[in-house]
Amino acid sequence: MNRGRAAFDRLVIFIVALVFAFLAVWGIGTAAGAPFASRISDHADRDFWRELPLRDNYDDILRVAAVVLVTVGLLLLLVNVGRRRLGRITSPLSDPSGELRLHPADLGSAVAQTFENRPDVTSATFRALRDRATDVIEIRVRSAAETDITALRDACRLAAADIRAAFPDQDIRPRFLLQVEQVRHRN
Repeated sequence: MNRGRAAFDRLVIFIVALVFAFLAVWGIGTAAGAPFASRISDHADRDFWRELPLRDNYDDILRVAAVVLVTVGLLLLLVNVGRRRLGRITSPLSDPSGELRLHPADLGSAVAQTFENRPDVTSATFRALRDRATDVIEIRVRSAAETDITALRDACRLAAADIRAAFPDQDIRPRFLLQVEQVRHRN
């Protein structure tokens, strides 16, 4: 999540928490007979709230409140449900005779298939996404416990160099997650 979204979420949560904390302290104070709660109650116009449902425009007030709350709710959803996948990228090697475009997920798929062809790899999956304002090709490699991890790490370094070569002058970072299965005990 980027900083703007996180700041917006924190601000909304902080305001909602302050409102609920104020209402809770006021309600508890009123029930306990605290002087500060009675002073707050004196400032609240009880006649206004008592007569509000009897007003002619009460339905309009409810509609406006509903529209505002639905708009804020949809805004929160849109801010927090962002598209994290990467789109096609035009290569800087393109020239007037043609444009070279490559989708990072296609390259991630090819790298994952290369790892799956290794005998010591159980499975390999990939994702191409935007993570904290950085374009990432993530390859998750599962291998058996007996696997030579040094050889697997060397293969990851080679694949990372190939990814960088496929996207020259682009800030796409390869990320390899190596998962080693547990050693199976023989009974």
